[in-house]
Formats: sequence, C-alpha cells, structure tokens
Amino acid sequence: MRAAMLASLLLVMASTHAIEKEPLRYVEKVDGMLTANPLPKSEFQDKLGAALARQLGMPLKYVELPRTRVMAALENGDGDILCSYLPEWLPGDVDWTQAFIPISEVVISSPRVKPPASLAELRGKRLGTVLGFRYPELEKIVGKDYIRDDAPSSALSIRKWLNGRFDYLVTPTTVVHRQFAGGKVPHGAHVLVVYEAQTRCAVSRKSKITVAEFDAAINALDRSGELTKILRLR
Repeated sequence: MRAAMLASLLLVMASTHAIEKEPLRYVEKVDGMLTANPLPKSEFQDKLGAALARQLGMPLKYVELPRTRVMAALENGDGDILCSYLPEWLPGDVDWTQAFIPISEVVISSPRVKPPASLAELRGKRLGTVLGFRYPELEKIVGKDYIRDDAPSSALSIRKWLNGRFDYLVTPTTVVHRQFAGGKVPHGAHVLVVYEAQTRCAVSRKSKITVAEFDAAINALDRSGELTKILRLR
C-alpha cells in the first residue's frame, strides 16, 4: 500500500512539473489568417517546431499569426522563435540562428509573353507579390522600378497569375512544388531563378532560450538525420 501511494505521489509530482514547465513558443505564419478562408498550416513548420521542442526537452505551443504580426510577437516576447527567414526579409530587434533551411525564389512568366532573359528586363513590369513580403534580391537588380500586385498569400498570388491578372509571378520554389503537380508549371511558362539561399530562424531577445541552445538543437537534429526528413516537407 505504501509503495502504491509513493508511486501515485511521484506521478502527480511529475505531471505537475510538466504542466509548470514553460513551453517553446514557436511562431508560425499562417497565410490568409485575417480572411474568411485561411490556408492550412505548413507541415514543415509544424514538424520543425515539434522537433526543436523535443530536442530542447520542452512542451510546445504554436503561436499562429498573420505575416504582418510575426516580428512584433518576437520583439514583444510573445514568441520564442520564427523559422525560414533572413534578416533582410524581416528586419527587427531579434537574433538569428545559423543558416540551415535551403530556399530559392523564382519569377514565373506567363506563356503569353516573351520570357525575360534576365531580371533586369522586369523593370517597369507588374509582378505578382505577397502582401507584407519584401524582395531584396530582386530589388538589387530592378530597384523599385516595378509594380507590385499584392495578394494575401502565395497560393492566392498564383491563382491571380493563372487567371491572367499579371504575367510575372515572384514566388519561392517550395510554393511551386506545392501548387503545381510535381513542381511543373503550366506548359509554355518560363522560370527564371532570382536567388538561392540558406534561411535561418529569428530568436526573440526576450526568450529564455538562447541562440546557442537553438543552434545546438539544430545540430543534434542534423546529426540524427531527422532534419533532412523534415526539410523534405517544404
């Protein structure tokens, strides 16, 4: 009887400790969140957040926000980490992990127009873009000499492009793979690479978890092979 009571007490203490432990607050951008039809969350982001929390030995809390509010959440200390960005895309009062998430961006031209031989030929053109998103690599070539045609999300931007609202669409290749079967764009369309890079995670300076701890967790996931599997979900 005494052993059973002790076991029950230890179980209650362990449960209470787990409840009291603060979670990893993983900020996740949800496209179209402020519209009537928000898009599903990213499986890649879900899995990466869960893997980091497990590696750090913490419970997990997703902080789902529209793109325009993710940086404020980090700066205010309402979230701990936001992944798959670069400092020039999302400037703010935060720190950054090592680069480890490959990403590339392309311009897809409609079959009805002559494909540009270079990014410089896009000057003065109307480009399909996403509201609140910056395109620093593109602007290194064309400056501000283009017309933004914003949509609330990448998926809606692609829909506008398919409907002929504009002839040139700027989008990550991961979106191309999600939206078009096998990553193949419609017949006759042309793809021009804007850049290829390794993105990072932004870490709140008010977080109790340091960049060094996040980097150690990322390295551990890489060594185990789990990170490679997660990156395939992008």
